[in-house]
Amino acid sequence: MPATDTRSEAMKALTSWWEDMGIEAESVVPEKKAAKPALRQPDPLKDQPKPAIATPQAAQAAGFGQAEGDPMDARKAVAKANSLDELKAAIEGFDGCALKRTARNTVFARGNPQAPIMIVGEAPGRDEDEQGKPFVGKSGQLLDRMIRASGLDPETDVYISNILNWRPPGNRTPSTEEIAVCLPLIERHIALVHPKVLVFAGGVSAQALLRATTGIMKLRGRWSEYRIKDAEGEPGEHVDAMPLFHPAYLLLRPQEKGRAWRDWLEVVKRVEGA
Repeated sequence: MPATDTRSEAMKALTSWWEDMGIEAESVVPEKKAAKPALRQPDPLKDQPKPAIATPQAAQAAGFGQAEGDPMDARKAVAKANSLDELKAAIEGFDGCALKRTARNTVFARGNPQAPIMIVGEAPGRDEDEQGKPFVGKSGQLLDRMIRASGLDPETDVYISNILNWRPPGNRTPSTEEIAVCLPLIERHIALVHPKVLVFAGGVSAQALLRATTGIMKLRGRWSEYRIKDAEGEPGEHVDAMPLFHPAYLLLRPQEKGRAWRDWLEVVKRVEGA
């Protein structure tokens, strides 16, 4: 008889004797210990530490990017600026947005302020932060190529700026608090330039300046009206505004370049017909 059968018969006999003696067999038979799982060998490809993701929440948890200022303070800081030189000096002296403390430079604008088209993007990136000018990196180079392809010159026929004048760390999306604090700065900027046509490059600038809740997919390619704000923030005369895909988005999804190109041509036609 196999050894396993001998042990089984012996266990049955033992438990029967225990039951005859009034002893519950389950209370004395030790429970079978679960086998320990085998240790997994580390995989050098899968077990690498996950990189930190730059988000507004992560930045705030680390003590950065918290918008300590107040939009009213920003509006007061630029209310008396009656020229672009005065506005630039006022923005450089404004300390109400914590992004300024982590940025290398204040990024103001480039191009011709007398041009009929003003393009407003989101925020400076690494290249913009280093050079102190908006849209000078890869996305800016794509934007310049599109402008030139339509027969315009990016240095003389357009004027370019951003909602935020300082780079968010890690090129993360700016928080709603940071946008709110800096919004009076770009509103004063637009008022002083007073372009014939505004172009919002990307969903962040379009949503913030149009006070829209829909995304760029629905906003792009549709004419909207932007109301010029006075020094107190009160709306006045309207300017035609066209939301476009941000050039950085087009670098990731080049199949959308066709739609962006058609939207840009609508801007050129509107200016030429003005």
